[in-house]
Amino acid sequence: MNIRDLNERRTPIVKIDESLDKLHDKSLFKDKVEEANRILREVGLPKGLNPKDEKSSK
Repeated sequence: MNIRDLNERRTPIVKIDESLDKLHDKSLFKDKVEEANRILREVGLPKGLNPKDEKSSK
């Protein structure tokens, strides 16, 4: 397989590193997720992105 064949393919060729399997069950950014959830609870989603806004506008 040469560069031209790779460029003409519709689906990319991706090699997944098997060593990442050890991280499958770990929460890597727990503090960031908690902070984002806190902000969303306090501020909420911007108008138009909130699913409740879409239902009420119909």
